[in-house]
Amino acid sequence: MHLSAGPVVLMLGLFLVIASQIVIAFHALVVSPLQGLACLFVPLYVFIYARKHKTGIWFMRAWYAGIALWVVGGVLSS
Repeated sequence: MHLSAGPVVLMLGLFLVIASQIVIAFHALVVSPLQGLACLFVPLYVFIYARKHKTGIWFMRAWYAGIALWVVGGVLSS
């Protein structure tokens, strides 16, 4: 079976989103365990945390890149 570029880009984007969210949550765990758990389990809390901390902004850029890859992979798959 031939694997096209669409699913590969889609999975790469999904991996990048999940990995950057986990890295931001681990960074938040160092600052405060409650904020770290909120980053992991509360939807979109990662945005609030990333705006407060300078290192969070860099990881959010990776998160945005993952979302962009996810969208491009979805378009290529269809």
